[in-house]
Amino acid sequence: MIARIGLVAGVVAGVGLAVAACGHAGGGAPLANHSAAPSAGVRAIDWRNRSYPIEGIGDVQVVDGRADFALDDDGKLATGKAGDSISGQTSAAFTVDRPVFADVDGDGAEDAIVACVLGTGGTGQFSAVRIFALRGGNVVELGEILGGDRGDGGIRRVAVDGGDGGAIVVDRNVLAEGDGACCASTWRRERWIWRDGAPVEDVAARGALLPVP
Repeated sequence: MIARIGLVAGVVAGVGLAVAACGHAGGGAPLANHSAAPSAGVRAIDWRNRSYPIEGIGDVQVVDGRADFALDDDGKLATGKAGDSISGQTSAAFTVDRPVFADVDGDGAEDAIVACVLGTGGTGQFSAVRIFALRGGNVVELGEILGGDRGDGGIRRVAVDGGDGGAIVVDRNVLAEGDGACCASTWRRERWIWRDGAPVEDVAARGALLPVP
């Protein structure tokens, strides 16, 4: 069971979170992921095979990094399965990438940084990054970095800053004039740090817009 504290904002109106991100190929230099240490703490949790709460929807069970389910007219979990031809139900999916690890909140213990994507039917694919920690043996959600829909702010890659273990590095799609929502022609690199109990972008460290390879 995952309890949530701190910032858990919705990405899709009436549907809630989306996340983090990944599986999307990104450009730029390789980024450290700090994932080679022995399994302990958050590293011992199988993040690609567990239940995740999605705000406005409910808990979904991810298997091998993916959950397929159906939503009713109110955007809640429906009784039917994804792909069922039931009036008023929409097929949806939630995917999570392999996590990266860092002590994001500076408490001396590693946190899990999980990029995920929520597809709510149609072409919309809403990304975000969710940050989890262990508190008293329970998984809690510390906060979230919101992404966007595919080319429109969608998260391409997530890593941790090799020179500062608590900073999260996000590569984000940015639509240029004339781009369609599916296909951004530019992207930028962002650096997110922990401040006042939530992840905050270090705007001064924001990278320049670069062409998508």
